[in-house]
Amino acid sequence: MKVWGIDLTVIIIALITAYIGYQFNHTSKKREAFLKELNNSYNEVYFPMFEQLQQIIELKDKTIKMEKVDFFMEEYSGKNSNIRFIASSFLLEYFYKLREVHIKYKQENNRINEKDLLKKIEGFHIMIENEYWDAHDIIYENHKQFVSDSFLNPFFVLIRSTLRVVYHLSVFLLWTSATLIYFTFAHIVSPLAWVPEWWNISIALLIFLGAVMSFGLMLMFKELLIKKNRRESRVVKKLKERLKKFSHRSI
Repeated sequence: MKVWGIDLTVIIIALITAYIGYQFNHTSKKREAFLKELNNSYNEVYFPMFEQLQQIIELKDKTIKMEKVDFFMEEYSGKNSNIRFIASSFLLEYFYKLREVHIKYKQENNRINEKDLLKKIEGFHIMIENEYWDAHDIIYENHKQFVSDSFLNPFFVLIRSTLRVVYHLSVFLLWTSATLIYFTFAHIVSPLAWVPEWWNISIALLIFLGAVMSFGLMLMFKELLIKKNRRESRVVKKLKERLKKFSHRSI
């Protein structure tokens, strides 16, 4: 079968090759830039902030705690502050609100303002903690994979690499099949000259279903074979704590 005088097989192979090449090239460049920015945020603000806030939260002595809060706010105020490395606009906005509350507390040192300030600090600590761990997980996400590959049989490493390529291919096929459905509907509404007579919506849906199954299978392999460096989520931790409490009560 030919489209515009070119064999359809050649077109498909060219599209697949171009897509895979684009994905690897474009994604790697964007990821490289992203990781560079994330590393700056991690080293300049997330880690030091998290450590300081963690100490503030753990302090029992109210006087020392408030002194630490003052020092923290002073350190991250001013035009040379590393606060500019915070990537999240929401988090950055929250910090500015926190600073306003701190200024109010310094102007009127009373229990209400102190309580509001500490409440804001606790909220900011939770958000910074999430940003810190998310950044850590992303920066070192391939740590376990590289360690595993270093001690794994080269043959299995090759299989993993091949499966990654096949996974990207399955993504391409999924999007292509979805596009085929779109053009098939367009052909039904307004016939396209280059669409063969034997082509219909049933074939398009069948191809799409096959692509979905292929993608699902490759996604399963990806999750099984690729080792991710991830911490235990808060939900899992809370669930474990509740189960422990429940088991103790039962006993």
